[in-house]
Amino acid sequence: MRHGALVLSLALVSIWLMLSPGCGDSDGPAGPPDPACSLDVQSLSFGSVNVGENLDLNFKLKNTGGGTLTGTVSEACADFSLVGNVSYSLGAGDSATFTVRFSPTSAGSQTCTIETGATQCADLPCSGTGVGADYYVDASSGSDTNPGTFLAPFKTITHAATVAGQDKTIRVLPGTYDAALGETFPIRLESGQSLIGDVLNKGAGTTPTTIYGSGDADPVPSNPDYLAVLVGADESSITGFSIGAPYAFATYGVYVVDATMSVLDNTFISVPTDLYAGVLAVRNGASSIMRNDFVTVSYGVYTIYSAGGMVVEGNLFETMSIPVNIAGATDNTLIRGNTFIGSGQVGVQVSNGAPVIENNTFNKPGGYATYGAIRCTGSPTNATVRGNTFICARGVGILDAATPDLGSVSTPGGNDFSGLTGAAVDHAGSGSVSAVGNTWANSPPICGSDIVVTGGGSVIWGMEAGESCP
Repeated sequence: MRHGALVLSLALVSIWLMLSPGCGDSDGPAGPPDPACSLDVQSLSFGSVNVGENLDLNFKLKNTGGGTLTGTVSEACADFSLVGNVSYSLGAGDSATFTVRFSPTSAGSQTCTIETGATQCADLPCSGTGVGADYYVDASSGSDTNPGTFLAPFKTITHAATVAGQDKTIRVLPGTYDAALGETFPIRLESGQSLIGDVLNKGAGTTPTTIYGSGDADPVPSNPDYLAVLVGADESSITGFSIGAPYAFATYGVYVVDATMSVLDNTFISVPTDLYAGVLAVRNGASSIMRNDFVTVSYGVYTIYSAGGMVVEGNLFETMSIPVNIAGATDNTLIRGNTFIGSGQVGVQVSNGAPVIENNTFNKPGGYATYGAIRCTGSPTNATVRGNTFICARGVGILDAATPDLGSVSTPGGNDFSGLTGAAVDHAGSGSVSAVGNTWANSPPICGSDIVVTGGGSVIWGMEAGESCP
């Protein structure tokens, strides 16, 4: 009996020792977790950046563990650099954002590895492509006796365009390029030349990239009808400039004759200058006029028998009397996704042809009361009007024998006239106009209010019999 009791007592003591905290083989409570690291991106891709410009991208580093994560971000690459703070000390759950700048000094693809500075963090690969030019121009440090390289640029655009020849790229650094500098106006591009300024800021950066001047652009000597700042050529392009002129009647920012060219990401200015119009396109050609800001006196884009087909897309028209004026055979012209604000008699005036006017916004509360945001006049004038938004006094004004297509049974108009304070369609012409599938201020539209017919024509607004005015 004594032996058995002793064995049982020893067994109970052993169990007690194993269950007691801090005794036996137990290691005790676990300590705090170690720091851990995560990045919000796996790599940074800068895409294409012009030589001499720069682009910043950010990445975020976070402590996803415990304790404190410390380190210093660093790089050792020629054209990549870190901007701002590079050190970090992050508690659990904290994060820090770092900025990497790509400033290519030469053309071609480049890579870099950003070292995150902690063993818990993976390094960050970066890539970008420097886009070079054949010639460079710098108003402040250039000379027309230089070879026109990045390190020894020309002084004037006039000289660069003359020397470069066809199919060359001319990169222009910020500055004012005018007659006082030595420019001769109009500056004439050759076929295939690309003139590139401050694209990101449309020429209106902290130091603007300004071309300012005026000269006789017409082939007939001493003909004052067509003055211009720049004269385009086939397959040429003008991108990233603030374009203006001293007061001179009928000075156009860019004059295009029988050519297909690109006019992209520019600012056409009238204050404190007096630029009469932005772009004048004449006869054949299929130019692209996109993402420009027009702040001119009389016209934004003016076409005269531009039969080749032109695209006017994504522009901002702010002040001029007639932002887009279509005269002559322009059946292939596309006017799409533009915004019309500020003063002006009309937004788009069509005197001839059958352009497509779609997905534009006419945002001028109380404006366009006399002629309408879109004015169709003359014959034949058969514009196709689709998907536009009207926030103004009057929508579409129709005169003479014009018969614009404002929507049909097969292709509804999709125009939003609900923001108008006056007539959506003011028809003073003689033809029959289809306006099916639109949104009106009143549903159904009211004849004499939403749709006003004062000529001998009619407006069909619905798909059923009798859904027309009058």
